[in-house]
Amino acid sequence: MTRIALVTDSSSDLTREIYKDNGITVVPLTVHFGDESFIDTVEITSSQFFDKLRGSPVMPKTSQPSPADFAAVYERLLQSHDFIFSVHISSKMSGTVQSAQIAAETVNPNLIEVIDGEAVSLVTGLMALSGAEAIRQGKCVDEVRKSIRHVMDNFGLYWTLDTLEYLQKNGRIGRATAFIGGLLSIKPIMSIDEGEIAGVERVRGANKVFPRILELMHGRIRPGAPIDVVVLHADDEARGMLWLAEVQAAFNCRRTWLTECGPIVGTHAGPGTMAVAWAEVMQG
Repeated sequence: MTRIALVTDSSSDLTREIYKDNGITVVPLTVHFGDESFIDTVEITSSQFFDKLRGSPVMPKTSQPSPADFAAVYERLLQSHDFIFSVHISSKMSGTVQSAQIAAETVNPNLIEVIDGEAVSLVTGLMALSGAEAIRQGKCVDEVRKSIRHVMDNFGLYWTLDTLEYLQKNGRIGRATAFIGGLLSIKPIMSIDEGEIAGVERVRGANKVFPRILELMHGRIRPGAPIDVVVLHADDEARGMLWLAEVQAAFNCRRTWLTECGPIVGTHAGPGTMAVAWAEVMQG
């Protein structure tokens, strides 16, 4: 049986426990506050990051892992595995994929497949989780690839922001610039389209955002279809638990996870961000 490893980067925003429980190897990005640098998930936690973000006079910036960082991970994994899938944040948002591709070419391009997830955060996390599940089930390379690609082709994602400040200052608005420009009491519902941030709807009043997201989900998920779901919160666990409970009550959820927005996505989205991502379970 082919021994397959699954690698992702820390922008996929799963918890340490989720990564560990699913045998997923994480290559961390780095967040910078002026002259201070912190390796995501290693030298700074999500809660520490948001505490620092609120009190910092400088806007944080992020940087991708180097090819050498990826090469070290790939070389280590190939000592005990026959093949590696490496699934990452959209190349339109980060240079992480490029670093991974350079490393794969250097180490062994025949045994390492780098996938541009064309998404970010929870969606990349769902791709990694789907691949990890297929690996646990003893599936072959082609079947694991199919599981990852199924999520890429069939995911849903809605997210909202408390403030547009961080997204605007970090230049990650993408094609949604006109959509969110000039928002006051109106809250945006956002998604990802072709690897970039995209606007979905504008809702007046924060308390109406999540009910509208549930309506949008009902419009996209087949009645009774089993789904895997991840809910993300940015320093607001109580609201995250509420969102997750509501989704579990409304849909046929096979597997669910609650996770916290990490420093990489949090740098651009800011505190108070909330998101839900899902994928229908692949049949057969």
